[in-house]
Amino acid sequence: MGTIRSFTPALEETLEPIKRIRFYKPSQIRNYEPEAGAVLVGDCHIMRGEVFIIGGEPGCGKSTLSTELAISGATGRPWVGFPVHFRFRTMIIQNENGRYRLRQEYRARGLEEVIENSILVSEPPPYGMTLSHPDFQADVKAALDSFRPDLVIFDPWNAAAKDDRAADYSAAFDALRDMLPKGADKPALGIVAHTRKPRPEEKKTGGTALMHLLAGSYVITSVPRAVFILIRGNSHDETDNSVVLFNPKNNNGEKAPRRAFDLTPAGFEEIPDFDWTEFDEANESRKVITEEHIQSVLENSMVLRKEAVKRLMEKAQCGKRACEKALEEKGRFSSSLRFDGDFVGCRI
Repeated sequence: MGTIRSFTPALEETLEPIKRIRFYKPSQIRNYEPEAGAVLVGDCHIMRGEVFIIGGEPGCGKSTLSTELAISGATGRPWVGFPVHFRFRTMIIQNENGRYRLRQEYRARGLEEVIENSILVSEPPPYGMTLSHPDFQADVKAALDSFRPDLVIFDPWNAAAKDDRAADYSAAFDALRDMLPKGADKPALGIVAHTRKPRPEEKKTGGTALMHLLAGSYVITSVPRAVFILIRGNSHDETDNSVVLFNPKNNNGEKAPRRAFDLTPAGFEEIPDFDWTEFDEANESRKVITEEHIQSVLENSMVLRKEAVKRLMEKAQCGKRACEKALEEKGRFSSSLRFDGDFVGCRI
């Protein structure tokens, strides 16, 4: 993918004052082509100078998705299916994970030398994300000037905007913009935001309705050009690490279709045979595998695992993947099961 690009503006550009507003004729707009290096990821999903959102409920992998994006920028490999157009630097300003938790995440990937000079991650600030404090601003600006990232990720949004009021959100956005470089060196800005718990009647499985689950949705979804939302693949099974990634907004290009992944210590692995029919069922009608289903299927005998899965699908009226996970050795029913090679049975 080549080396990391430099975006140092020419001397005459740095001396020219930045205009507060510019106007263009239709011909200039029609003939506009993004500057070289402006599009970082996808179909203009992540661009220099633009804001994007990564949203999702707590614990669904938003911070891991951000780390995955930074690593994709450093290596040039695709980011959860989105093409990376060239290698770039990422700075992550975060308030979620201490150095021990970060150590686990970066050790699991084993890319020390490849990513060493392309990623910079903060530890949680001792006094919090005090964006308006001059000392905090000075520290962040010094790191920005030294590292010169192409992408800055702020995680999480509620560490800066304490309340859901529009004024608080606007003030937080303004404070972030004030810290970031201007002109040709202006990086892309990614915001990691929590979604609120949906009401029973709300749709959770796709479409622009997902954006309304973001806390303070009116402001936080109007500013970014692109929005990504993570949803748990199975909210009824705490051992199921599947997640579904949606792209309900992309003002600069085509929205991407939803994709399902397994969240692993080393990142995201796509699930090619994800059961979309089961995922799309409404909450009130979604079927759940119970221990009674397991006992009925196994009938106090050892059964070939493949056959047990078929029986459980018929008995519980659930998809193949859900039944396979229910009968895994590390699944949520493992304490009630015994295993012998390819066979599974109930503990007596």
